[in-house]
Amino acid sequence: MLTFSYANFAGFARAMKRRGVYSVNLGDFMQTLAIRSVYKQLGAPEAEIVAIDRDTIAAYAGPPVLLPMNGCFYDWCFPLPEAITPLFVGFQARASVIERFRDHLARFQPIGCRDSATAETLRAHGVDAFVTGCLTLALPPREAEPEAGKTFVVYGAKAGRLPSEVLPHAPRELFANLDFVSQRKHVHRFPLDAAGRADAERHAAHLLRTYRRSASLVITPLHHAATPCIASGVPVVIARATDDARFSFLRELTPVYLPEDFARIDWAPRPVDIGPVRARLVEQVRQGLDGAGLLPRQPAARPNLAAAARPVA
Repeated sequence: MLTFSYANFAGFARAMKRRGVYSVNLGDFMQTLAIRSVYKQLGAPEAEIVAIDRDTIAAYAGPPVLLPMNGCFYDWCFPLPEAITPLFVGFQARASVIERFRDHLARFQPIGCRDSATAETLRAHGVDAFVTGCLTLALPPREAEPEAGKTFVVYGAKAGRLPSEVLPHAPRELFANLDFVSQRKHVHRFPLDAAGRADAERHAAHLLRTYRRSASLVITPLHHAATPCIASGVPVVIARATDDARFSFLRELTPVYLPEDFARIDWAPRPVDIGPVRARLVEQVRQGLDGAGLLPRQPAARPNLAAAARPVA
């Protein structure tokens, strides 16, 4: 599965040069945790899981792998090398990337997309596509709700900032047991090496455990804070400063509130039943692995699974 070094992120390189530090989005590593979970559910052999860095993927020169393409992809990710067999589920890319690599993507159609906007863009360029949602929606539900749960306000940076005007609309009782959580991590190496990526994954895993164990409500503008919590059975309020096409599939599951909607927010939402979505995502991965002979009942010599790097012990 994919890892994230952020090589080719020019803004991160500039920040590192100027200040010696920058911050990465731990939502990326929620996707790593999700595919690990799906592999475990399907009984995929851990020994056959190998690391593929999204940000240097075009230069991959290792053994043949099957790679779930769940995430946001950029110009520098394509064309994919022949050693990678892509499994398109939860794919997202800008229109400019799709237009530039239309012929390459068409080789692998139909493309399973994270959101309807990406699927519509692919179809507009003559590439067959359908909507799967993000693999973070395949995380299992938590076993129990907390007896005295907290409200978590989970925020990011720039487009992921929480609009300041949303909280005055919240009932005062939510503030009695409330925590603010930044879903970004400051790092001091660029690009992230294997140890840095493993550390970011551990941090994301800690946050996910915290949400699952302790959250009675999560308020967030972030896609990859909302989806892991929705999958876990945590009630979520999504509140954003601006609209974003990347949330087009999520809008089919739960409201995405914008500033003009804040006075009408339901502050006591029920958990969203995403059982059918979860089942479809797991089945799509199962079919990909089974077709490649990567599940335990296939004894023959097999290509490796492309998966996230194991955390350093």
